[in-house]
Amino acid sequence: MTTLHQPDTLQNVRRLSSILYWVCSLAIIFQFLVVPFIWYVPGWVETTSSQMTVSITDLHALSGWQKYATMLVMMIPSLILAYGLNHLRKMFGAFSNNAIFQPEPIRHLKLFGIALLVQTLAKPLTGAATSVLATFHRPAGERMLSIGLSNAEASTLFLGGLIIVIAWVLGEAARIDDENRSFV
Repeated sequence: MTTLHQPDTLQNVRRLSSILYWVCSLAIIFQFLVVPFIWYVPGWVETTSSQMTVSITDLHALSGWQKYATMLVMMIPSLILAYGLNHLRKMFGAFSNNAIFQPEPIRHLKLFGIALLVQTLAKPLTGAATSVLATFHRPAGERMLSIGLSNAEASTLFLGGLIIVIAWVLGEAARIDDENRSFV
């Protein structure tokens, strides 16, 4: 009777973590490019228009300080997510180097969850600020304040909370394991 070779789970974790480390790197770069793409790549915004609180025509009509202030405000959620993705990247880097149940990767996981929560809460606020900045130059009565909320934000809030709780549980498990090893 032959037995099937069981895959080395830790080797798979290291291999996949190495890949995800680089995927996170690409995602961080994309976060820095998403707002400039909206402004400068024609046709790209149609794929993200459901997330926009103002029309692309209103954005392109802006000039001077309004244009740059609006771009900066629009980048806030992307910058927060880039911060979180950097911590996720560091966690995958630690996993790929076999540091699995160590405090450092667990801390990075928790910081990613926090960044996800903060980014999700910031999106409606920055969307509202974007709509005010983009219509500020209009006469009274044509200015607008638009706040967009979707099911995706609710799901992301729960996901961020779940990640934070999992990080706390993993941290506690690692602490208990370290405590048990000190007794031996």
